[in-house]
Amino acid sequence: MRQLFLVGVASAVLMARAGTAQQSDHPWQINSKDGRSSLALGFLVQGQAEVVRSESETGDSQDLFLRRFRLIAGGKAMEKLSFFVESDSPNLGKGPPSGSKGDEQIFFQDIILTYAFKREFQLDAGLLLVAASHNGGQGATSLLPVDYGPFSFLASEPTGSRAGRDYGMQARGYLSHDHFEYRMGVFQGYRNPGSTNPFRYAGRFVWYPFDAETGFFYSGTSLGTRKILALGAGFDAQRDYSAKSVDLFYDGPLPGGDGLTVQAGYTRYDGGTAFPQLPQEHVWLVEAGYYDRSTRLGPFAQLSGRLFDDPALPDTGKYQGGLAYWASGHRLNLKLGVARLRGEPGTDSWQVVLQGQVYVY
Repeated sequence: MRQLFLVGVASAVLMARAGTAQQSDHPWQINSKDGRSSLALGFLVQGQAEVVRSESETGDSQDLFLRRFRLIAGGKAMEKLSFFVESDSPNLGKGPPSGSKGDEQIFFQDIILTYAFKREFQLDAGLLLVAASHNGGQGATSLLPVDYGPFSFLASEPTGSRAGRDYGMQARGYLSHDHFEYRMGVFQGYRNPGSTNPFRYAGRFVWYPFDAETGFFYSGTSLGTRKILALGAGFDAQRDYSAKSVDLFYDGPLPGGDGLTVQAGYTRYDGGTAFPQLPQEHVWLVEAGYYDRSTRLGPFAQLSGRLFDDPALPDTGKYQGGLAYWASGHRLNLKLGVARLRGEPGTDSWQVVLQGQVYVY
């Protein structure tokens, strides 16, 4: 814990000195002479210090690693055709149970080609984030707490996806002056030998009474700069597997430039015979945060649970609270989180995480 405190102090000092300079930083962008094409480059680095104390272990697990390291490129190929390509190398240097350092190869996280016929009808194709819920459709760069909900991507392993991404295409659009959003897609999903099984289908519908989110990725918080209320519902299915979700997201300004963010979501999973590793269960998530503009500090909390219909399966959960220092918004920040992880009897643990983020795009 002493090492974690020293890392936090050093990071806070560096961010305090860098915060002003980062405000004027801009993405690296190249535009064609006719202005119809562009290329923007960027990166995301999230460094993390972590200590886990488990009831079943004699010593603390301690790690210093890169939670995410991403290289980003995006822009327009022509007036209506845009692209976004992002690599990732998660958990670089983290110590797995085997005792060695994690050193995974870099891979493509997102490959998105979007042709916008008009605002009401756009086609996305490539390696896409399947946004069956708001939390599962957020970008990692704008998260409110330290990370996503622990159960937001349960379908990834059974469907052969990575962090919620799957190969496929979807129609997406914004109707009624951007008050209504729809997403309907078909994806590879799990491929059996010979690829004879059906495809995976997913969709989402959102109602926005105020401002709408019209980008591919949803945000985690705008830190009081926008007023968004999103009421959404989604589904995900392949063969007899199904997941149905409903969620609420509110992000709005408060007097003095402060901000309030609240999110709640519920998903019902039934793996059927297609994915028996996903038994019938209920997953819930609640998170909230406050942003104080004068100090750039923001307390946050995230609560999540996984409840099984089968009484023989133990329910699990994670309850996290913490404080963020938004030195330069999502471009430069530092988050400290303390969490209680509830699992099988005798395996409960405490987790302390310190994460710093540098994002330029």
